[in-house]
Amino acid sequence: MGAVVILTIAFILISLVGKKLSEYFEFLFKSNLKYKFLDYVADYIHYGNDIGIERSLALDSPNLEVLERRKKGQAYLASKLSPEKQKVNQRGEKLSSKLVDCRFALAKVCMPLLRELEFPATRNFLHELRNRKQQSPTTQGYEKGMFEADSEAQSHLLYVGNDAVHTLGVEAFYAPIQNEINRRMSLLDGENNSILRFAPLSLNPELEKNAEMILSLTGMDKVRYSLSGSEAIDAAMKDIKASCRNKKVIVRFTSAYHGHVSGVDYLSCKEHIFLKECTQESIEFIEKYHYRIAAVIVNPMQHFTGVNQVSPPGEKLTMSSRIRSAVAKDDYARWLHALQDRCNYCTKYLTKVAFVIDDIYFAFRTPELFSKDYFVHPDTGASLKPNVLVLGKGIAAGYPLSMVLGQTGYLNTYDKKFLLQVNKTVGTLSAWYGGIVASNIFLEAITGRSSVVQVSPKQQLQDLVKKFDAFSTDLNSKFNMANLPIRIRNFSNTFSIDFLSKSLYNSRYPQYLMAEGIYLGNYSTGKFNLTNDCTEEDLKLLGDKFVAAGEKMRDHGFFEPVSKSARRMLFIKLAWRFFSVMIKKYYDQIMEDKHIDIEVSHNHPVNKFGHFWSSVFMILVAYPYIFLYGETVKGCLWFFITHVIRQGGHFFYEHQDKDIEKKKFGHKDKSKKEAAAALFCAATMFHYRSDIYEYFSLKFGGAIPTLRVDQYVGLVALFTIVPHYVEITYQYGLLRGISWLLKILTDPFTDLLDFYTHCVIHPKWFFDWKEQKAIYRLDIKTKTVKKIQ
Repeated sequence: MGAVVILTIAFILISLVGKKLSEYFEFLFKSNLKYKFLDYVADYIHYGNDIGIERSLALDSPNLEVLERRKKGQAYLASKLSPEKQKVNQRGEKLSSKLVDCRFALAKVCMPLLRELEFPATRNFLHELRNRKQQSPTTQGYEKGMFEADSEAQSHLLYVGNDAVHTLGVEAFYAPIQNEINRRMSLLDGENNSILRFAPLSLNPELEKNAEMILSLTGMDKVRYSLSGSEAIDAAMKDIKASCRNKKVIVRFTSAYHGHVSGVDYLSCKEHIFLKECTQESIEFIEKYHYRIAAVIVNPMQHFTGVNQVSPPGEKLTMSSRIRSAVAKDDYARWLHALQDRCNYCTKYLTKVAFVIDDIYFAFRTPELFSKDYFVHPDTGASLKPNVLVLGKGIAAGYPLSMVLGQTGYLNTYDKKFLLQVNKTVGTLSAWYGGIVASNIFLEAITGRSSVVQVSPKQQLQDLVKKFDAFSTDLNSKFNMANLPIRIRNFSNTFSIDFLSKSLYNSRYPQYLMAEGIYLGNYSTGKFNLTNDCTEEDLKLLGDKFVAAGEKMRDHGFFEPVSKSARRMLFIKLAWRFFSVMIKKYYDQIMEDKHIDIEVSHNHPVNKFGHFWSSVFMILVAYPYIFLYGETVKGCLWFFITHVIRQGGHFFYEHQDKDIEKKKFGHKDKSKKEAAAALFCAATMFHYRSDIYEYFSLKFGGAIPTLRVDQYVGLVALFTIVPHYVEITYQYGLLRGISWLLKILTDPFTDLLDFYTHCVIHPKWFFDWKEQKAIYRLDIKTKTVKKIQ
């Protein structure tokens, strides 16, 4: 019976381990490995010293005629964008230097390899933004027009750097809403309860109204408030995990963006699985691992971005063409409905799997308002019914407010009698009064319940979609007629640029747009937004400038495709460049470590004297014995003698500042003493080696390896540095550990150069003993040492 039990338990254990390993590796290869790899190599891909404008123009090995055209193009751009031709953007440069967010950087247009072709001084400090005031016959005298900006460096720039929230016209929609928000929020207006803004997390009439409106509009049962889209996604994931029996895995889709906060962004999203969109395999995966998966989240903007494609401005890493094609709307709708059906099937028959729609970017861009009503089933006309819907700042007309909306049972729903399971998402201003008021006014307007907005917002959205779809079609026709390898794509008022040519220099196109007087925003490279204020005249002017910019860029040779051989040669050159740059950086690091070591702990003449002569004997005697003649015992004996001399200088003479010594990267006083103690133990063990071997042989039999004397001595010598190497490698990484080893091995050679001036010293220094219990302070600049205690 005992054998049966043992075999059964063994089978259970082997089966569990096998299943766990199989699942682990399948999840691993569908995790964020790519992003982790890119993050890892990011520490080693360094541009190095500048190579100059001409070499930057010739990275793809163009012929002389193309290179000359590019030089002319560079001169043209310099005439338009260089600070010598404009007022110096002093305010912009001064302000940007104080800001951390890279989106405010003054040089961020071209892809990284073209960084020397930037014109940072033209990144603008805006001091005025206005519409171009053109009469619109459809708005009964209302004047509207595209935004126009004045900056520190230029005036009358066509502004296409609009944010992702403000979609409709300013005067027709956002201005009256803003006025109404200001009125209701005024502390001077006795009719309103605006003083409630100072009572956060309180139940109040505005919150009551907001919850009723948004739940009625979306058909959901529950709502949670946050301040931004990223926070809302993070909160939704935590709530869903708590509501799905604490299952941990979140399924998302390749390249889909869901925010930047920890736990949501591409790097820190632990236990997130990345599947391919629009594949049956992904749907089957969800059912297969339903017992692990808490939620499946989609970003419907991928329909516009390109299924499984990186969203702009990810094209900053584009080194060739970028041709994206959207899946047909009906096909994408069928995919979303199939995904929803499979999640519902798992919930009904297996375990709860939430179907989540991230509508932060999508919502309020079309007359349908939400993607769930935009992507209706082509055959049945049914809307999507997500378990959870996430909305961003658009829900409050741009004011900081976001929402997580869910069906009953999906948001923070669990048995509250589990006393240690608590709410994991809190926020003092998560439902702040100002955002709730703004959201109420926005929802009243967008649903036609408010007299504040004169023209129906849904009608405005319908007109907007038609207008910008026609603009894209017309502009692409002009690009085609002009034989330009450029196309634009849009969803509602959001646009991005595609490049048909396999050119290394496609990312220069925004510079040519800037030269035509178009303001793309401070961080844009190929993505822009327009508002409904744009008139047909505005769009014609904008389109003409887009074409003119493309023609100039083509004439200047920047659309020339890269040949396969040139691309191969470029990759080889880049690989060598990055490799040599990193070798140089690690060489510099080693030399810097040596310099600091000498600065902080090699100041006493006797210490320098000892290091010089010990280095001489290491190089002339110890190293040859070990590495040339293979006489490990003799070599290590000499190595030991020379090290005693070296460390004797530290122990008996160096007036060491224990605090400054911490700047050293390597052995410090404490670790040296530990190494000395280890040597003493090793010698003791060698003395009693017969007794020790006999004892362990009785315990472990033949499992104890037998070492010759030279092997034992070599092993002991190695272990004076190996433990510290392991510590450095663990704390700072493999390459840092290797660089420290190289420093240790080459110290005798560099010590000759550093301490040859002390090969002979005055005998008086040998009587300048260190007080072992004293505390010293070293002045690095003057090299003077004072005893303070």
